[in-house]
Amino acid sequence: MQPRLLMVGAGATGGLFGGRLAEAGRDITFLVRGQRAEQLRRDGLCIRSPHGDARVKPQLIAAEQLRAEPDGGFDVVLVSTKAYSLDAAMEDFAPAVGEQTLIVPMLNGMRHLDALRARFGVGRVLGGTCRVVADLDAEGYVEQRTTLGELCFGALPGWEQGAAERTRLEWIAEELTVPGFVLKHVDDVLAAMWQKWWILASLGTICVLARGSVGDAAAVPYGPETARAIVQECVQIAAANGYPADAAMLGGHMQRVCEVGSALTSSMYRDMTKGAPVEADPILGDLLERAGAVEAPLVRAAFVQLKVYEAQRGAR
Repeated sequence: MQPRLLMVGAGATGGLFGGRLAEAGRDITFLVRGQRAEQLRRDGLCIRSPHGDARVKPQLIAAEQLRAEPDGGFDVVLVSTKAYSLDAAMEDFAPAVGEQTLIVPMLNGMRHLDALRARFGVGRVLGGTCRVVADLDAEGYVEQRTTLGELCFGALPGWEQGAAERTRLEWIAEELTVPGFVLKHVDDVLAAMWQKWWILASLGTICVLARGSVGDAAAVPYGPETARAIVQECVQIAAANGYPADAAMLGGHMQRVCEVGSALTSSMYRDMTKGAPVEADPILGDLLERAGAVEAPLVRAAFVQLKVYEAQRGAR
């Protein structure tokens, strides 16, 4: 029997992973709002990707439908919204959470875990992290920019892990495994989340401060040195919290952020250039709050720039 899956959001990440699940025949429903819902009903969920293009007709549900007829019958709720939309999203999908429902967040940073566990209970919330480079274009197409597509999930500290629970997680992992994505059910999901966090935060800091791609920064005097210093700040914060960087990942990331000619940018920087909301607090602000004795002046400078951007954007 297939698990019933609910994908909260159908932007770049949720649309890509959820679209691949739908393409593979999984029982997945998308909880979406307004214009995006109309777009999906009219055009379908469209993906452009190095792994192959796709167009699927997604099953959709609105928050009003869930509230009118509380189901609670979904086995897994995958949360793919931006962090600044989490409070509203929790209100929307709460009726879909039953006694046996597990919630797998795909958000950036760590702060969202506290909010989800406070609302739905420690026993319903898993840890999760998704690594993908993708955007939603003006026509609503999901554009996957590289072949990278990885979802890690696993139990958080305090989650009961008896034989039945482990079997259920293995069943879910099997059902979430589809072509185009690498699925990893890991024992230490916090370590995986921290690995993504320092990578994401350092890439965002580089692009925000340079106001361009990593290739733009690498091509100017002091650019590579500054990029490496930014990475070290983020890595040191992770290590101070008990999660040292994986040596292979650190080496590869250092090479990527110093590559002249690279068009690589962060989603936070791309959102900024579009005049859209940014995840300054969950990606950089929360990281700085956990820095302790670690000095991180470059990350702090990027955070200040983002907060000024948010203030100016809010004043318009």
